[in-house]
Amino acid sequence: MTENDVHLIDFDAYVKDLEADSDPAHEADVLLLTCMDFRFFLEIAKRMKGIKYDHVILAGAALGTVVHGKKHWHRTFFDHLNLARELHKIKKVTVMEHRDCGAYGPKGFGLLPLNPERKRERLVHEQQVAKLKLEIPRALKFSALLLEVPPRRPKDALTFDKLM
Repeated sequence: MTENDVHLIDFDAYVKDLEADSDPAHEADVLLLTCMDFRFFLEIAKRMKGIKYDHVILAGAALGTVVHGKKHWHRTFFDHLNLARELHKIKKVTVMEHRDCGAYGPKGFGLLPLNPERKRERLVHEQQVAKLKLEIPRALKFSALLLEVPPRRPKDALTFDKLM
């Protein structure tokens, strides 16, 4: 895989498909799973403005749902997913992973070394997302993105690489 193998998308255009007017039925379009990393929270919230979504935050995003030794995290995520389906009639799950994630690193769950090679980093994120996708009910659409703040760019200049 080369640097050109990433699948960058225009995230602002991507979320427009989720936008809807006020809904008296109190339904949401998507359940969003993100990492707890504070570097991304406000920017994601800003970009999701106007979208009806439920938000679950776990260290490592998809990794937090499938990592060995954290069965209660897995159960918590799926309890939230099932409740979001019941209460808000969500139709889609979107996972937002991010590069340079501490949960994947040596101080977290050790799936990656510090400063991993980019191709390897993307592959490991993709593998964890694929494990999660296998457990998501087939009735729900599923997508996953890998976020990054490009070097020498402002914090709000996120890129969104489509993993699935």
